[in-house]
Parts: sequence; C-alpha cells; structure tokens
Amino acid sequence: MIYFDNAATSRPKPKEVLDAFNYYVTEVGTSPGRGSYELAIQASRMLYQSRKTMSSYFGAKEPSNVVFTKNSTEAINLFVNGFLKKGDHVLISPYEHNAVLRPIQTLKDKGIIDYTVLPSGAIDDPQVIGSSIRSNTSLLISTLASNLTGQIVFNKDMTAIAHNNNIKVFVDASQGAGKKLINMTRDSVDFLAFTGHKDLLGLPGAGGLISEDEMKIAPLIQGGTGIYGDSYINPEAYPDSYEAGTINMPAIWALKNAIDYIENNFDSLSNQENIILNRVLDGLDGIDRIIVYNRTAKRVPTFCFNISGMPSSTVVEKLSAKGICVRGGIHCAIKAHETIGTVETGAVRVSVNGFNTIEEADAFIQAIEELV
Repeated sequence: MIYFDNAATSRPKPKEVLDAFNYYVTEVGTSPGRGSYELAIQASRMLYQSRKTMSSYFGAKEPSNVVFTKNSTEAINLFVNGFLKKGDHVLISPYEHNAVLRPIQTLKDKGIIDYTVLPSGAIDDPQVIGSSIRSNTSLLISTLASNLTGQIVFNKDMTAIAHNNNIKVFVDASQGAGKKLINMTRDSVDFLAFTGHKDLLGLPGAGGLISEDEMKIAPLIQGGTGIYGDSYINPEAYPDSYEAGTINMPAIWALKNAIDYIENNFDSLSNQENIILNRVLDGLDGIDRIIVYNRTAKRVPTFCFNISGMPSSTVVEKLSAKGICVRGGIHCAIKAHETIGTVETGAVRVSVNGFNTIEEADAFIQAIEELV
C-alpha cells in the first residue's frame, strides 16, 4: 500500500510516539489534577512538560498559555465562540477549512457578526487586506497552509497590517504545523490552533489553542476542572477553565514525544518529503490531461490535481484499486474549492511525508500514466 493522504492523518507514526502512548496508559494511567497521590502528581508533571514543549515549539510566551483540546476544530470553536461579540466583523482567507468557515457562518446567520472573505491576491500582496478592513473589524483568521492545495497562506505581513488597525490575528495551523513555518512571538500571532494527528505526527485526540497572552474568553464547555470544585461554574483559572472534563493525557503525552521526534529529525524528514513531493510533481508535469492547481505556489508537501475528462471520484477509486491512498471530493474546504474553481468537479489531493519513498512516488506516477 502507498499512503499519500497525510493531510488527513499522518501515517505511519514514529515508534517513539506509540511507545509514549503505551507508557502513559500502562505505567501512569491517571488524570492530572485529580488527586494528591504520586501517580496523579506524575500525571500533572507530564501535563506541564507537554504544555512546555508545545509552547516552545510554537514560540509562545508561557506554557500556561497552551490549552489542550481534542483537535483543532474544538480549539477553533472554543476561540471563535468565546472571543467574538455582537457587531464584530471578521476577515478570513479564501482557503479556510470548514472548521473555521462553519462556526463563523453560524455566528453570521444568528446576526451576531459579519465576515469578509479576502481575495486570493491578499496572500501574495497583504496590502490588499486594507481595502476589506472596517471600523468594527476585530479579527483576522488565516490558515497556515491550505489543506487542499498545500499553498502556504499565512505570512507575517498580514499581522503587521492587522495590528496597525487594532485587529487580532488567529492562525489555524492544522496544516503545516510540523514544518516550523510559524513562531507566534516572531510573527506576532495572537492566537493559534493546532492538531496533533496530522504533520505533527501525533495520535488522534490531542489538539490545542495557544494564546500570546492569558485569554479572557468564555469557556466552550462547563464541568469538572480539578480545582475550585466548590464553584457552580468554571473558575477563572487559566488554562484549567478551558479543559473541563478528563483530558486525553495518553494522546497529549504522545504528542509531546512527537514534537521531540520532529525536533530531532527535522532536517531528514523535510529533505525526504521535498524529494518525494518534487518527484511526484515533476512526473505529473509530463503527463497529458493533468491539471495541478496552484502549481508554482510555495507549499507544504500537499497538492491537488484533476485528470481532464475524468471525475475525481473515479481517479480515487482507480488508484485505490492499485493500493494507492489519496483523497477526492471537497476535502471539507468549500471556500478553497471556490477559489480554485473546482466546486463542481472536486479534486484529487496528494499529501506526502518524510516516510514516503522514491519507489512509491514512481509507482504513483506510473499508475497515473496508466489511467490517462
């Protein structure tokens, strides 16, 4: 089998990640902040170590500014619903995932906010953003990289324009988080959402929201926080107030170790994925009827294409029959498909990583040649 669907969930996972998960389950197996016995204290220490690792990796100011969630979708909903208030106006990039679009659209439908989708030219020329700013614009949201085309969307010039107009900046780093493309302090990012199971090489069940300063927003979920148990509502304790219920410590500890793995192997992983990406793209360039979208854009190791005259679903089915895993359709990114003009046809997405091989890349190209 050839797995080219890493933008959905990365595969395989490093042994160190699986070992960390198993260690937590078998040797610790308790919840942090839920007891004063030794194992509970150990769990709390491991949670702090995990916050510290995530904070350092993304260039945040303090470990306590890391709130763990089950994925980036929860983190985005936590932030959007807690930060925005009635009358606010929001700017979003034209490549946002539905995890951003849907909560924003829901707030608009309720008459709470309004939003504007930036033109695609804003990516290459952030000055274009200025024409979309209103007096009530409070937030700019940008994906770090498109989950459809792989194009790197966010750049720090966006934050300069936003901050000059007293607008906060939120980055959805679900795609590209493992590529060291962003540093919150360096790039002046106010808020960032991440998920662990994609190119951070972690397991499903761990994501998070990071803020540059302590957040003052309403929690998304009310419940047990392990502290101030005599309060009828979540206490104003950061980050505990935003992590009500039992957090997924096995996945969080595995993610901490996944970040360590990336830090220790970053150059070799990056070099390999660039070799594979270029091998595949160059191979497709020589095949008739192939349309690669945003071909020349700076990107993470993801792209999408179509074969002229063949539905994307058919391409996916035929490749699957050859043992090749890619994804077709809309990819939970309708705005991105509107931007590149593929709403009616969908597209075939290919996303590689540092564990793929030259042999797999060549086999993929051969399979495409046989299809056309």
